[in-house]
Amino acid sequence: MNAYLLVDAVVQQTMVFIAQLATAGGVRAPLAHIAEQVFIDLTTELQNLGVKKNVIADMFGLALRTYHRRVHELAQSKTDSGKSVWEAVLAFIRQNEPASGYDVLARFSGDDPDVVTGVLGDLAQSGLVYRAGRGESARYRIAADADFSAGDETRVAAREHLVWLAVYRNGPLTAEAICSLTRVDRAACDAALHALMRDARVVEKRADAGATYAADNFVVPLGDAKGWEAAVLDHFQAMVTAIIAKLNQRAPRGSVSDLIGGSTWTLDVWPGHPFEAEAKALLRATRATVEALRTRVDAHNAGVASPPPHERVVFYAGQYVREGTTSFHAGDPFHDDDEESR
Repeated sequence: MNAYLLVDAVVQQTMVFIAQLATAGGVRAPLAHIAEQVFIDLTTELQNLGVKKNVIADMFGLALRTYHRRVHELAQSKTDSGKSVWEAVLAFIRQNEPASGYDVLARFSGDDPDVVTGVLGDLAQSGLVYRAGRGESARYRIAADADFSAGDETRVAAREHLVWLAVYRNGPLTAEAICSLTRVDRAACDAALHALMRDARVVEKRADAGATYAADNFVVPLGDAKGWEAAVLDHFQAMVTAIIAKLNQRAPRGSVSDLIGGSTWTLDVWPGHPFEAEAKALLRATRATVEALRTRVDAHNAGVASPPPHERVVFYAGQYVREGTTSFHAGDPFHDDDEESR
């Protein structure tokens, strides 16, 4: 396997995916933190796989000392030790509002001014702070909670589904582990857990070591707008996890009988083609088949106690229809119909 070529291609397509998500529905999601977050997350995952720090530094083409310095700089503000620049600037505005751009830059003089300016722009664009004016004379204040009331219900539902998904896929989990997986702050995470337990979607298990949370299922009904974010994440995780499981087998060539892996088929049809309707109905038919099986499995499981070691069969199906005969490339738009995740 030529890992170098594959990594380049996967990164390119991942960037396409992120760009589409960041501009979906006409919004412009802040991306100022993405490059730094990619570096931190990638180095963390490499360490989790047992790769030594000097090897990681070499993989990035960095000297070990440079690698350590970059990790430290990205993780913490030079002015406020223990906090990211983003967190420190937000806290400063909250304590000193209305704060001018000059005040913020003076307070964080130990940090790169371009980074501080970028954080201010990101906070304003994300709606967490209000900005009046331009440049260093601009004044910033924290957006009041009431200002978010119109979209609060949507955000709460999205957080609940993301927490629910994390618990279902990875539970039993502690509250700390759930916050880490979802990157939802502790207060919002606790609120989501309470709502999920109230609806019996998540159960709490108490022990001497502390409380953990588990879920027997995760459902986003077809066509339901609530939970769309978690459904997309579930689809993406299922695909990535299947590929990783296949890679871990160290057997890139598959067979029809494999239980781990995936396949992609392309069916070339046109208006009036004898198999046009059948090809376009493929996902609908697959959904119906899997949903019927899931219903029977759930009905059986409801009446019996599952043994501690049990298997979870994860099946993912997706499709898209592209008109014309031009080759797919990174700039092509990606559209997906209603998401459903079980």
